Amino acid sequence: MTSSRARVRAGTMEYVFDFMRLLGGDRAGAARRGGAARRPAPGVLLQLRLVFYGVLLGLMMPVIRQIDWSALVPPGLKIEWPTGFGIAWPAGHFRVPGGWGWAEDDAKAEASSAAATAAGAAANAGGATAATGTLATAAGIASAASTAAAAASALSGRKPVSARFTICGHAKRINCMVDGDTFWMASTKIRIADIDTPETHPPRCAREARLGKAATLKMQGMLNAGPFKLVPIKRDVDRYGRKLRIVERDGVSLGAVLVRHGLARHYGGGKRSPWC
Repeated sequence: MTSSRARVRAGTMEYVFDFMRLLGGDRAGAARRGGAARRPAPGVLLQLRLVFYGVLLGLMMPVIRQIDWSALVPPGLKIEWPTGFGIAWPAGHFRVPGGWGWAEDDAKAEASSAAATAAGAAANAGGATAATGTLATAAGIASAASTAAAAASALSGRKPVSARFTICGHAKRINCMVDGDTFWMASTKIRIADIDTPETHPPRCAREARLGKAATLKMQGMLNAGPFKLVPIKRDVDRYGRKLRIVERDGVSLGAVLVRHGLARHYGGGKRSPWC
């Protein structure tokens, strides 16, 4: 098949080169190899006639392409007008050597191969992304479970706990101080049950603002000083959903220490007295 195609290509290109030599006036070079096997070169009038027919055929090509040739062929035979140099029919195809069809076929094959490679890469990337997402989800669940277990252990009051507390802001609240008697630990909001400190959100006067800030910083320093216990009382939560606990270190209430510094009042329930 390959040798046959090569012979067709060589023969066709030979005729093309001979025609170009005739147009250029090289009659001697247009003679076929073998000498006597080829007729004498045509005259100038024949050359002009060939050029005229070529130009005329080129001008007629748009009209020829629009003709419905299917009405002129027998039933069962299909003729497709080629795009470029080539003819295709149901049983096969034929390409003129040097035509555009082979380049198109090669381009299509390369595009198909590239598409298959890209699809495989996308599938692999999708699998990797899914696996990464699964691992991330599992890690998030494990982290949440660990945080919940830590909070439950801390709130039981059975053993000392410790954490590093900051002042709460707009970020997620894990371990931070709201004010002198309220803080977050392991993402759980805790209300110190035995004291009441000045409000800071918002304060009602300048004095309350000053005392509230001092109470917050003092309690933050004591919580960060070392392990402490969160001792439960009869009520587990208040009406705001905060866990009610007494904070103790070595059997001493840290709330009572804040009271001795004048930054808090003892509280056992009921209405709170104003600080202003």
